[in-house]
Amino acid sequence: MSHRKLILLVFLTVVAFVLSVTAQADPLSQPGSFRPGWRSITVTRANNTTFTARLYYPATASGQNAPYDAAGAPYPAITFGHGFFQAVSSYQSTLEHLATHGYFVIASDSESGLFPSHQNFADDIKRCLTYLEQENANSASTLFAQVVTSKFGASGHSMGGGASILATAQDSRIKALANLAAAETNPSATAVMPAINVPVNLLSGSADTIVPVASNGQLMYNGGNTPKILPVIQGGWHCGFQDANGFGCDTGTITRGQQLAETRRMLTAFFNLYLKSDETAAKKVWGSELENTLVQAQRNSGIEISPQTQNVNAPVGVPTTFSVTITNRGSAAASYSVFVEQRRWIVITSPQQSAVLNPDQSAIITFRVRRLWKNSSLLNGHVVSIRSNTDNLTRSYANVTLR
Repeated sequence: MSHRKLILLVFLTVVAFVLSVTAQADPLSQPGSFRPGWRSITVTRANNTTFTARLYYPATASGQNAPYDAAGAPYPAITFGHGFFQAVSSYQSTLEHLATHGYFVIASDSESGLFPSHQNFADDIKRCLTYLEQENANSASTLFAQVVTSKFGASGHSMGGGASILATAQDSRIKALANLAAAETNPSATAVMPAINVPVNLLSGSADTIVPVASNGQLMYNGGNTPKILPVIQGGWHCGFQDANGFGCDTGTITRGQQLAETRRMLTAFFNLYLKSDETAAKKVWGSELENTLVQAQRNSGIEISPQTQNVNAPVGVPTTFSVTITNRGSAAASYSVFVEQRRWIVITSPQQSAVLNPDQSAIITFRVRRLWKNSSLLNGHVVSIRSNTDNLTRSYANVTLR
């Protein structure tokens, strides 16, 4: 091999490596286009008592009391609950991360002592949303007309995760729930899961010894309605969702940086889909882009597609048909729209929208395709996507390969 060819080979190898590393770093795990600002606020309860909270927001500079950036307003908002005996500041990096992606995040400091009331904490988590509504309607406030008040999200870690479940079950203003290692509470967060009728994402860690998945997240998932997700970070631990370990923390088998990167990726994708109606995030929530070597997930979108994968014999120039069966696995009647993504040939779908299906009722969707010439096996894959017409966001996917 000549010296020039050797240099070229080394260069191409380095480029391929760099591209592979870059591909592994999902943009949603990285900071967004805004800088993160935050400030302390005082929230007044209905009985005129008060509590403090932190408000994180898109800013033009980073840090406490940084100038607010209204360039992308109005922004959706998320209310967040801290863990038992934990300060809001221990979640600083993740809450700031959401702010960089164009969210307000409001996190109550209340119920941080040794004997917290879980219901009172849930009430304060809800009251934070009332604060944002009031500020959004106040012409003298810097938040005047800056908040999307029609779609609030809820989140929290450990005790705060359980309290966020209580809050979501009690408050119809919350349209999406994604929490971190949610713990059982009193009253029971697990018991109220059937009362929640919004998308739920129960992020957990497989090495969590404080709030084990089997006795917490799994039971919450089992009792919940669709759409619901239980992503488990492999090797993730309870305190790995925080910026640093405190007294009594456990340990995991991955680094904190790895766990927080996966956490931020999944939180941002989920809230982008359900609070911003960003359909480009659907595959990161319901499709092949959720799971990786560090994340295994149980999912039930309420839309079952059968078969999930199929190989179809499609000779060149010969019209070919294939079909899938969709079944409503949700708790309410619904209809669905049908799409074929990543297609290389014209595909005719019949019907393009299903009739209204009752729970456990099915419909057959037929596809007709004709390949015009042979192509590489890498170009034969098609993705069938079935989207709920209830929210126009939740999807399920199936893979079809033409041969």
